[in-house]
Amino acid sequence: MNAPTGRIRRAVILVVDDVEGNRQIVCRRLEPFGYDLLQAESGEQALDFIRARKPDLVLLDYMMPAMNGIEVLRLIRQDWQTASIPVIMVTARAESGAVVEALDAGADDYVTKPIDFEVLRARVETQLAKRRSSESLRQANAALDERATMRVLAFDELKEELEREMIQRRQSERALEEAQAMIERCNACGKINACLVPEGDCAPPSEAVKAPAMEAEAAHALELIDALARAVAAGRPVNPAILAALRAQVADLGQG
Repeated sequence: MNAPTGRIRRAVILVVDDVEGNRQIVCRRLEPFGYDLLQAESGEQALDFIRARKPDLVLLDYMMPAMNGIEVLRLIRQDWQTASIPVIMVTARAESGAVVEALDAGADDYVTKPIDFEVLRARVETQLAKRRSSESLRQANAALDERATMRVLAFDELKEELEREMIQRRQSERALEEAQAMIERCNACGKINACLVPEGDCAPPSEAVKAPAMEAEAAHALELIDALARAVAAGRPVNPAILAALRAQVADLGQG
């Protein structure tokens, strides 16, 4: 097989075996394929390395003194930080009981000694491909979660903006109602163009006729009211400047 090309990062493989010769031959046979190969001579050393470096794959010998491969594997799977690391068990015990024990303990695959290195290479690549796919899926899910969060935030902002628009519209409608009430009160005086003043301050028609300056001011106030009515009818927020001008105009009329 040819060495893999185009890798963004060399896959880190930890070879665990208490026999140095076994580790050396495995590393020598896998080295041409571009892996970053590291070694551990005991279960304790392997666990320290796995927790510190988080390798991409572990080739774990079944039979070791002090702590055998099954014990190491169970400890790897119990730690959430290392539980997802692929582990291929390497064993000289070919009987089905040993294989079942390894798989039950959490092994992703196994090879038997003497090692068929073509088979080992194929199984290594299979596990690394699964790990890459799993990592890509995790990143995609994280990106989806982020986009979903952003959508929720955007929705909340739109909801708040809509609520503000509704409040402003209600305020505009109240202002229009007040303006219309002013018109009705002035209609009661008989001279709307000369008597757009607050309730209770309506002048008699005879006095309104004598005040031509008030007619111009009242006409301007009516223009402001018309602009206000058009804004409300169109569903647009009322320009605060129009309301301020209208209030000032009415106040001036009241003083007159």
